[in-house]
Amino acid sequence: MITGPSWDTTGTPDCRGCLHPNERGTRINMQCLKVDESGCCPMDGVAVRGNLFERRHWLYAFFRERVFRDHTEEIKRAIFPREGPRPGTRVLELGCGPGFYTCRLARMFPQIQTIGIDQSVSLLEWARSRASESRLDNCSFRHGDACALNAGLEEVDAIVVSRLFLIVHDRERMLSEIFRVLKPGGKCFVAEPTTRFKTSLPLWFMQISALLSGGGVAGQRHSPSVKVLSPDEFGRLIHSQPWQQVEMVYRDGYQYAVCAKHEVLGPVAASAASLDRNAA
Repeated sequence: MITGPSWDTTGTPDCRGCLHPNERGTRINMQCLKVDESGCCPMDGVAVRGNLFERRHWLYAFFRERVFRDHTEEIKRAIFPREGPRPGTRVLELGCGPGFYTCRLARMFPQIQTIGIDQSVSLLEWARSRASESRLDNCSFRHGDACALNAGLEEVDAIVVSRLFLIVHDRERMLSEIFRVLKPGGKCFVAEPTTRFKTSLPLWFMQISALLSGGGVAGQRHSPSVKVLSPDEFGRLIHSQPWQQVEMVYRDGYQYAVCAKHEVLGPVAASAASLDRNAA
């Protein structure tokens, strides 16, 4: 059996407010990836304890690290210039889970800063443990909601999103947050699977494992549902934001989008662009 880093609820860890005391002691205060039709909804402590990504975080980490496709090379080519990222480049991974890309990119490029965001406390602890084992001082992990990113995350140079639109209902809201926090000229890499059966298998294994271990049916209420986007749905979603440039690729069971945000125009360039628009 795979074991991951442990964490207790007797104090406040370094995950920036994941735990809060109440009259019954310390409880988890986070948001579950099972959302309602309005988007990402806050869940109470009971819902969190029943969350599949908490109860079977070690199994999800296994799938992410050993089974899911590794897009590291595609990410490198998509978000960094050919000569490599400049020192101080900030890269954000949304729905980082066990911190797969956050740690990999930090290890490959020690001159950059990587940040992983996830809603699972247990997976964040797993990610921090991995980073600590590798002595990666240039990556960090925070608890957060991809549909409502904290103000402190503004102005990042690049964002990586892999297999997250599958389980977020308010996808346009999430993409608008991605667009908002990207620096002018920043890039976003998105990778989403296109085969529902293969995509659903990991969650089915997690659900079965939870049931066999006595998790019961009640916990299944907080299990995420999967929505594989068709090429048309994926294209409409990506183009819902005013990107300067979008490159889309469909290959080997995945659909990819590399999106670039407009650079900030200087006074002269802005005037010229305005004249061009008026002339048109």
